[in-house]
Amino acid sequence: MQDEKAKVRDVRNGDWYWVSKVLLDEYGSKIQPIGIAIYNCLAEHANQEGFCFPSHKYIAEKIGSSISSVQRGIRLLIKLGIINKKRQRYHNVYYLLKLDRSDRPNSKQIGQSDRQFGHTDRSDRSMGTTNKNKEKDLNKKNYDQIKNFKELRSMLAEKMSIGGVKIKIIDGKKHMWTGHHWEAVKDT
Repeated sequence: MQDEKAKVRDVRNGDWYWVSKVLLDEYGSKIQPIGIAIYNCLAEHANQEGFCFPSHKYIAEKIGSSISSVQRGIRLLIKLGIINKKRQRYHNVYYLLKLDRSDRPNSKQIGQSDRQFGHTDRSDRSMGTTNKNKEKDLNKKNYDQIKNFKELRSMLAEKMSIGGVKIKIIDGKKHMWTGHHWEAVKDT
């Protein structure tokens, strides 16, 4: 019989992702298997910046669960500060937050280093993203929102000035800028 050599995983091919040990050590019993599965699905799809946007249906199909279980699990992950969620036009964007150990043992006490073989910083991941078009669209929308906010602020300032006179509401009453101070306007 021939000796078969064990095949060891090779993390260089990019067909992997990492999950902090803190997830299991600190949160495993709280989030239970469904939360761990959801987090793993999000981690698999996260880009270099640590965010992704899979649908609830996709996550449920991927982990073999119901959509309602995924929704409950995501709410729990958010409540515990493990992930954050923001709504973008037609999809949710999930951010994987930095997980800190509340009482991290000294590596000398446990006899091994904190880093396991094959685990690298997120900044060392391959350059590929899960969906570059959606990522570019998301970044553009964030820039557009800032630009629109500036336009909205200037429009509001124009509307608050009547014939070059600046009006401001202070303590529920209209005040007019005299050039030196705000003076209450008497309603007629």
